[in-house]
Amino acid sequence: MKIAVFGASGKTGILIVYQALNQGHEVTAFARQPSRVTIQHQNLRVIQGDILETEKVKMAVLGQDAVLCTLGIDKNKPSTLLSDGTKNILDAMGSCGVSRFICMSSAGILGNDGGFWFGKVIMPLFLRHVFADKRRQAKIIQESMSNWVIVRPTGLTDAPKTNTYKINLDIPTSKSIPRADVADFMLKLLNSTKYDGKMPALSSY
Repeated sequence: MKIAVFGASGKTGILIVYQALNQGHEVTAFARQPSRVTIQHQNLRVIQGDILETEKVKMAVLGQDAVLCTLGIDKNKPSTLLSDGTKNILDAMGSCGVSRFICMSSAGILGNDGGFWFGKVIMPLFLRHVFADKRRQAKIIQESMSNWVIVRPTGLTDAPKTNTYKINLDIPTSKSIPRADVADFMLKLLNSTKYDGKMPALSSY
């Protein structure tokens, strides 16, 4: 399958690229800093660009079977980068005739799905602006014409892939999950429509 990965140089995005190549997919990795995509593979194409550059985004989307997105923002300040960037991707998908969109968001975007401590203390004090844009992003995806899935992982860790994780449609069952397991689940969605139009939460057992 031909897939584009946006946010490919991030900690989860690079794992998607790695696992996808190992599974035999042809991968287009979109990254602002392509030097951070250190994988070399005959089935990998890296495109340098900003997520707000319409033509660069179209270049990455054209001819793909699916688009996977792990965009993130590091600083808790007012921003529309996630929502504007995601809209740009979805617009490019529409014009290029690509419909499959799998996006990583976060547990907590529903308001009651991140746990009491995270929802009542961490998010409002330290991540308020980040989650405001994550919610805008989710709304744009939900209103799009794409065949979408929004994945809501709990706290991301760098632990090895376990291949065993819990999928819930409401509140996750634990506070963390390895990024490698999130990548695994997102790639499995390429061949499954079970969660289309849904927002499954991911957490470790």
